[in-house]
Amino acid sequence: MSDKVAIFSIFLYLLFLIDNCECSLKPPSVSDNLLETFGSLVGKQGAKWLCFFFGMCALASKPPTTRSGDPLVPLFEWSQVEYEYDSAADRQRDIDSGFFIPGVPAIIDVDVYYAPDKTNNVFVTIPRFQLGSPATLGEVTFDTYRGNYLIRPFPSWSWHRNPRQCRRNRIVSVYRVQIDECGRLWVLDTGRFGDDLVCPPQILAFDLKTKELLIRYEIPRNQYELRSIFVTPIVDVRNSCQNTFVYAADCQTFSLVVYDVNRNQSWKITDKTMYPYPNFGTYSILGDTFDLMDGILGVSISPYIAGFDRILYYHAMSSGTENWVYTSDIRNQSRFITPDSSPEIFHTYKGQRWTQSGAEAVDRNGIMYFGLMSDVTFDCWDTSSEYGPRNIKVISNNKTTLQFASGVKVIQNTKGDQELFVLTSRFQKVATGTMSTNEINFRILAAKIDDNILKRCKTYSSFPQEFGPSIGNGFGLRPKPPGFFPFRSGTNNES
Repeated sequence: MSDKVAIFSIFLYLLFLIDNCECSLKPPSVSDNLLETFGSLVGKQGAKWLCFFFGMCALASKPPTTRSGDPLVPLFEWSQVEYEYDSAADRQRDIDSGFFIPGVPAIIDVDVYYAPDKTNNVFVTIPRFQLGSPATLGEVTFDTYRGNYLIRPFPSWSWHRNPRQCRRNRIVSVYRVQIDECGRLWVLDTGRFGDDLVCPPQILAFDLKTKELLIRYEIPRNQYELRSIFVTPIVDVRNSCQNTFVYAADCQTFSLVVYDVNRNQSWKITDKTMYPYPNFGTYSILGDTFDLMDGILGVSISPYIAGFDRILYYHAMSSGTENWVYTSDIRNQSRFITPDSSPEIFHTYKGQRWTQSGAEAVDRNGIMYFGLMSDVTFDCWDTSSEYGPRNIKVISNNKTTLQFASGVKVIQNTKGDQELFVLTSRFQKVATGTMSTNEINFRILAAKIDDNILKRCKTYSSFPQEFGPSIGNGFGLRPKPPGFFPFRSGTNNES
């Protein structure tokens, strides 16, 4: 009897907290900011109560899976991927045909769109490197099936059906996406279905207000190979939405395709810094071991400041190095008579990681965020400093929630604050065939990039705009200093 009384008392207390919360108890699709939507009562099996998290609504406790002092909060969790179907019969039809194999699809990336009308959308990718994923790109809904949030195919089911037919309106397989400041969702479609390249790889851009396709660009045949897997797009917008470049990483041919949106042209570049390292080809994560020789995969870009050059940071996933190149160099098509004709423009930091790393992202303060695979930590590095163990700082070391960070994004919300979103996929379980649907396998984590994170990550006390690339090759926001690289004017840096 006493146990029942205690449970009933807790229930009444929770109702009191919710009733006295001044925020709106509404799903993410109608809230100002995702991080201010989720509260301490969000649980995988229980009622999905919503409340402001970062000080906007006073609740007594934190989400049950969040450890004290850990800034990364789990927002969504899946034991297996489930899709939003029109009916149970449609779902069963896909299962019977083998188009959908429950327990097989793996979520790899996440991005978030905060619309001007204060709605928001969470997008995830499910690449089709193995058969059984009926859709490769979707929006997370707030409906669930057996405890898993349903994913609604984007822009519609029709874009994902019959991938081998290679129809014009198609999305075959997507590893990562990026949403830019113009409200466009950029989709890098590998064209691969299972082990086969069934369609030309393509770059798509959708207007997120209307879901209308704005841009379709098929990568020319001489810029990819049958083994190509385009895994990461980085979108570089300058002073207008038309002045946009996309840098598309191909992890199997160890190259980048640079796409000039305004001219509707692209070119391929490659360098030895984009290759994997054999001694980093074996992954060991919490007792699971597998081999993977992926080249360039982690790519990010320095903040845009008018009149200054931007830097593209990158690394091969199976490596311990971080590398960089000025974007003004790779945006200059005349440099690349052949893809490898400008080796002098690519640079490698002296320091190295001691384990592999996947996706990365840089905030407006010049802080880079990424996960370290074998350590099972989420980390940061101040790009104004030398790269290496001394300057890599741990943000979170939760061994349960941080297994294999495959998607990392820095988002600016409607209030101008920066938010960090991380997709962890436990890919080691996928690679070894040991994934169990009785466990949580995929998570979307988030944190507000506040003073606590910045103090933990920064090497210098303030954002060092006076720092250009040092001898150790640091963060480059000012024109190239004499004696290091030839000076370039702001006009050229904007081109």
